[in-house]
Amino acid sequence: MVLCSVAIVLTGCKPELKNLHGQVKSVEIKNDTIKSMMLSVGDEVKTVTLLDARFQNGIAIEGDSVILDYIDGKDNDLRALVVTVLPRAAQYFEPSDSIVTRGAKAPIDSIKK
Repeated sequence: MVLCSVAIVLTGCKPELKNLHGQVKSVEIKNDTIKSMMLSVGDEVKTVTLLDARFQNGIAIEGDSVILDYIDGKDNDLRALVVTVLPRAAQYFEPSDSIVTRGAKAPIDSIKK
């Protein structure tokens, strides 16, 4: 009976792993450490602590879509365990001779040699 009660208490205290999809609104970086990020999930914005997180597919930056595996943290924050960054389409830039930089008097002035 005592052993059964101890087993129930120990398994009942484990935090539940949860999962959600969202878009990164901002990332807090201090020195060389990624501390937290603001994540938009539908109409809500949630604060996610990243100190113990492992990243898959690179580091999440503003505008990235992510899948977040987390547990509940303090003060309604989420404590990230795994952040999976979803790939986005590549953006290509075709250079041309007609590009004019700000302050250039003629197009030839904007082309670096």
